[in-house]
Amino acid sequence: MRMQRRMIAFLIVAIGSFPLTTLACISPPFVETWTNSGSVSWTEGPSACSLDSSVSGPSPSAATVHFRRRSPHEPLQLSFVVDPHLTSLAGTQSATLATGVAERVPVAGPNTATLFQVSLTGNTGGSPRIVLSGACNQAAASDGVCYSIASTSFENFPLRITVEVQIGSGSAGQIHAWLGNDTSGPPTLALDDLDNERWAGVDRVGIGLSDVSPALFAAIGTQAFTFSDISVSDPELFWSGFENDSVGGIAINAGDLSTIPFSLTGSTCGGSVQLPVIASGSTRLAGPTAIHSLAAPSANQRWVQLSSSVPGMVVFACPAGSGPSGPCVQGSVDQGIVAMQPGNYQIVVGSLYPSCGVYQVNVGGTLGQAEP
Repeated sequence: MRMQRRMIAFLIVAIGSFPLTTLACISPPFVETWTNSGSVSWTEGPSACSLDSSVSGPSPSAATVHFRRRSPHEPLQLSFVVDPHLTSLAGTQSATLATGVAERVPVAGPNTATLFQVSLTGNTGGSPRIVLSGACNQAAASDGVCYSIASTSFENFPLRITVEVQIGSGSAGQIHAWLGNDTSGPPTLALDDLDNERWAGVDRVGIGLSDVSPALFAAIGTQAFTFSDISVSDPELFWSGFENDSVGGIAINAGDLSTIPFSLTGSTCGGSVQLPVIASGSTRLAGPTAIHSLAAPSANQRWVQLSSSVPGMVVFACPAGSGPSGPCVQGSVDQGIVAMQPGNYQIVVGSLYPSCGVYQVNVGGTLGQAEP
């Protein structure tokens, strides 16, 4: 009942904030979209909007919608029904369905800002499993991430997934999830004693399709996952006009990558000041960074591919001016290319570890019709 009252309050705020015409099948509050080699579309359902999410390649492609919370430290409940339209899933096939990104990354602690993540994967018998993961600092979690896994059946799809997040110090931090419509009993998946106060709360919440494994993409191609009956507990939100980091301070300190085809060898040593959080808060870069400019003209596409022997070296494609917590897309040495649509970008190269070194960036793309 308490959650229902919060949802009613949220709908009043949402409808009162915008003309009704702007809500034409954009399910509040997920008003922001981020795609990389993927697409999302909202469709009218019997009682609410449904989201179809599909990608055109394996990770690091993404097709997600998200919103930014006004009060990151407040408890969060996210609920949605997902239908992957599948009848089998192997152990190597997986995809991320929902994420919660922290407001900040603690100086001491695991090198992650993804406070929770809900994923779909399979097993050797072809049955589906739901994986709940959360940032933690327990000795048993060497990578700073704790996991809870539950098996389910394709007969249960479309499947409702409800996630509740509590921020707290010591043993007070918790992430629980229920599979199915009944949330009155004990959670199906539970992460307790997370000590997640140091992350300062869930800043951004997203749903959609991302982190699609190569094996899963080989099986589904551009087939869409459907998300419906989406609800969140936030009564007040940061809508687009409140994105206070939409203009960032990332300064170019390396060569331009706009010409194609092009290959550039550089070094991050002696590079830019450290970017504490990047890619909508999903990663902390611990080493110095090299920041390139890249312009993809209208009707053109671009892609970048990174190679380096430096541990943890990654590349980000960030829309120009997006700031260190803007909607960037990450690529790594073993994850293939990062694709970009027409626009102006900043290509950030750096390491997840406090190290620097030589890297190579290859740039390619398509040449579209020149504008008259």
